[in-house]
Amino acid sequence: MTVIEGSRPAGGTAAAGTPGAPAPRLRPAPVRSALVRRGRLVALAVGCFLVPWCALLFVTLPATAHAGHWSLAWTGLDAAEAAAALATAVLLTRSDPRASLTAAAGGAFLLTDAWFDVCTSAPGLDRCLAVAEAVFAELPLAAAAFWLAARLIRSAR
Repeated sequence: MTVIEGSRPAGGTAAAGTPGAPAPRLRPAPVRSALVRRGRLVALAVGCFLVPWCALLFVTLPATAHAGHWSLAWTGLDAAEAAAALATAVLLTRSDPRASLTAAAGGAFLLTDAWFDVCTSAPGLDRCLAVAEAVFAELPLAAAAFWLAARLIRSAR
């Protein structure tokens, strides 16, 4: 929310833009700017923590590992992609601007799926298939989801 500051001449009710009326000044509402400041600080702290954390993981994690719930993990990721796509379709049908959120989430899920498909595939045909799926399906769909999210945000303004 933006608050418009301006003063009226004493005893008058001159509207902004009329001769003799001061030009209104825009300033961010205090609650909104405090929220943005806190959000920026949290995002900065998380990013600064995760960069060295990623380096530490890269040098300390084993090259291979056994996952006890492998099928559950992949099924859950694909279910999240489906839920994001279906929620986006429902929200678009209702002309709900929150469709930008579900579209962005769907794009993030698709990028994650492509990344882990390629990184966890076995060398040879499995890796070729994972790369092909990423290049021809998951990455274009993720780009389309992010494009849609950006367009929806712009049109909501």
